[in-house]
Amino acid sequence: MTTPYPKLVAALTHMHDAWVVGSAADPGNESIRDWDILVPFSKWNEAAQLIPADAKLNTFGGWKIKLLDGTEIDVWPGELGQVMQNARAIWCWHPRTNSRLCKQ
Repeated sequence: MTTPYPKLVAALTHMHDAWVVGSAADPGNESIRDWDILVPFSKWNEAAQLIPADAKLNTFGGWKIKLLDGTEIDVWPGELGQVMQNARAIWCWHPRTNSRLCKQ
């Protein structure tokens, strides 16, 4: 599977029903430096097995992963409804279905 995003993001979104949230989910953003990935609680136990051993705890109760090319991926368990209540979360994207949500 060839994707325009990191392999870990592809695995989490396609195999574990995760959502990309924040600026990386904005279709107009052409310079993505970091990825924020929300994994549903029902898939977290399986998805967490993909987290590298050198990942650091993040402020969301999940993990911050730094790839060799400098790209950062934050992965945490949660529900989309909670994220959409956050004023800073404007975009959400589900790559497996190519569904996007945007708060106006």
